[in-house]
Amino acid sequence: MYTLVNNRLHALIVILLVTMSASSVAQSIVDTAEVHQAGLRVVEITTVNGEEPQGKAVSHPNGTNFNYIYTNKVPCQIVITLHHDTLYNSGAYQEGTSGATIRINGNTSAYYSNVLNMPYKLKLEKAADLLCRSQEAQYADKHWRLLKDAVSLNTIVGLRLSQLVGLEWTASYTPCNVIINGDYRGCYLLMETVKRNNKCRISVDKQQGYIVERDPYWWKEEHYFATSWYENANTYRWTWKYPDEEDITTEKELFIQQCINLAEQAIRTGGPYERHIDVDSYAKWLLAHDILGTRDSGGSNMYVKKYDESDSTLLAMPCLWDFDSSYEMKPDSFSRLHISANAYFSTLLKSSNKTFAKAYVTLWNDLKSGLTDTITSFIHAYMASDEAKALDASRLLYNRRFNYAYPSLEYSAQQALQWFSTHPSLMDAQIQCIDTVGTSAILPVVDNGNKRQRYYDLLGRRTAKPAVLKKAGINVLH
Repeated sequence: MYTLVNNRLHALIVILLVTMSASSVAQSIVDTAEVHQAGLRVVEITTVNGEEPQGKAVSHPNGTNFNYIYTNKVPCQIVITLHHDTLYNSGAYQEGTSGATIRINGNTSAYYSNVLNMPYKLKLEKAADLLCRSQEAQYADKHWRLLKDAVSLNTIVGLRLSQLVGLEWTASYTPCNVIINGDYRGCYLLMETVKRNNKCRISVDKQQGYIVERDPYWWKEEHYFATSWYENANTYRWTWKYPDEEDITTEKELFIQQCINLAEQAIRTGGPYERHIDVDSYAKWLLAHDILGTRDSGGSNMYVKKYDESDSTLLAMPCLWDFDSSYEMKPDSFSRLHISANAYFSTLLKSSNKTFAKAYVTLWNDLKSGLTDTITSFIHAYMASDEAKALDASRLLYNRRFNYAYPSLEYSAQQALQWFSTHPSLMDAQIQCIDTVGTSAILPVVDNGNKRQRYYDLLGRRTAKPAVLKKAGINVLH
């Protein structure tokens, strides 16, 4: 049994290690033969003329909120192998025909990364399925990510939960080892990324569809816009995932801005917001974060889509992304997104319009009975897999290469298992107190036998203490 330490302390230790420059940390060159022997897929990237993907640190206009942006897109060839068998070869770079480009994927994860161990974006010149599934035509796409979260189960478990709550799209992935220009660069998750692809990713109309992101790093983008919820703050704007940058027009920006403004106004006033947002998708998104106990309410990658410009389609939240802060809340707490003024959900739950609250509670009640068993079985099955064994062996190479101290995959598994053994039942007690009818008056009743107060709502249902309900964002009258 592993002793589980505070997540934040562990995260701080890792950050301190990975932010040290390559020159100040003792690092080892790992023989690529060892990398192939570890048993994971190997992604070998060879750039033209050996050029390295580069970036630079930047800061918010007010001097805070540091970030990292890419400064070059490097042409390259990508070869994916497993046990030396070639699964994919992009061919040498030739614009529009073969090969790919690689660039640093910015934001906080890059800011705190070793310069030789960055998160990356890959763009193929010819669409393909880099996960090498049997139905190549269905999954082919040009856009892929190398995500630095392979040495914990946070993303793997988070994506399984995304499937369980029933969001429109869950990114597929495979753990891999990455070699760039003959140099081992560590363990990654090779993943699908957030893009329009009606066959296998997010479905929106090609001519009239929209995918945007509520972005704390808007100030490093070429195109962004404000809406009423955030217009007086420097923290958030909306940036674009679809259409592509060259296809964004003033008319398109004004259209989606107005759609979001109308939704925000209805949410703020308790109006008929269900005419503007797909309530179920918003409820699923929050519920997943609450189940995982995510701490991050800032950069949690809130993507919103609108299928087309017709009045019959609603704003929807199609997917989850960013699981770095899973399990960092107290076991009896919701995610910070549940109560944060930066998101819509606290206002939705407190609203006199109970459509969202009803959807959220109903979704939870439908899911809760098998949740812990399903996630527990998934974790145990994954840990018994050859992939998990290969990933843990690769972690040792990763630690040796960069002098990191990532704990074993078993540590991560125990952390998740412990969370799911306690959190869902504690969360359920609070969810059952969410008001789905109207503002609840909480009536204290003295139990003379035990000399303690119990609390009931106007419908006669026993509730938690008023202080607990207020913490969960529930209106309380005494």
